[in-house]
Amino acid sequence: MYQPTEVLPVQMELGECPLWDHRKNRLYWVDIMRCTLFELDWISRAMRTWPLPALGGGLALLGGDEILVAAQTGLFRFSPASGQYLYLLHPETGMPANRLNEGKADPAGNFWIGSMSTLGRRPEGSLYRVSPSGEISRTLSGIHVPNALVFLPGHEVIFTDSHLKVIWRYHLDPQSGEPTGREMFVDDTGLESIPDGAVADSDGNIWNAKFGGGRIAVYDPDGRRLHELALPATQVTSCAFCGPDLDYLAVTTAKRLLDDEQRRSQTEAGNLFIFRSGVSGLREPVSLI
Repeated sequence: MYQPTEVLPVQMELGECPLWDHRKNRLYWVDIMRCTLFELDWISRAMRTWPLPALGGGLALLGGDEILVAAQTGLFRFSPASGQYLYLLHPETGMPANRLNEGKADPAGNFWIGSMSTLGRRPEGSLYRVSPSGEISRTLSGIHVPNALVFLPGHEVIFTDSHLKVIWRYHLDPQSGEPTGREMFVDDTGLESIPDGAVADSDGNIWNAKFGGGRIAVYDPDGRRLHELALPATQVTSCAFCGPDLDYLAVTTAKRLLDDEQRRSQTEAGNLFIFRSGVSGLREPVSLI
């Protein structure tokens, strides 16, 4: 039975996007709705916060100690040392009602970012790949809620449209980088919860947050469920391996969509939980854009 080694009482409305910086031993994450970026220094345990430029939606490592921040108004280079944002580009101009959601860097240094409508669960989002040179490619379209973006060895990626409750595995074409050959990885259509953020461990297993389900489900590389990690909050949003040896798991949660009674009873909803995972994770790639 997993028990958290630490709970950070940050009481987020919509915690998301945990990112471990192995170069500086720092953990980052966001509260999307309150437009806040968090940093935890693993050694000193000191925590800092900064306002986001707009509704947040994705993080990745950049060169030095900077990070890439995806917000509703575009992609930004952020310096924790100065607290300053530098606007880079927007992969989806002309759609102000959309916001960016679920971003990851791939092993080649590209940054992938999804988009979704802020006006309801409409199939008006896409998944974009931004190359190191700044070239923007739309790789998937017709998406309601992009999530569970994880790059796997052997030119593969998993991805879900949370609204449809199916996690898919794609082959990435070695030449074009386009996702092709879609196969079902996990089918959650019979569950009340929806698949949210995910991460892979060093054995190729996938750890997937179940929003509305109060747990992290762990699947082997073929999509077979191995075990679960339960939390005292139903709205589990994402997870990331962290710590100097990548053997801890940081889990973000939310209060979003809880009614008044649920908010009173789920006193730890919106907190960040840190577990000893029993396995090791993988270093996050550095985006080269």
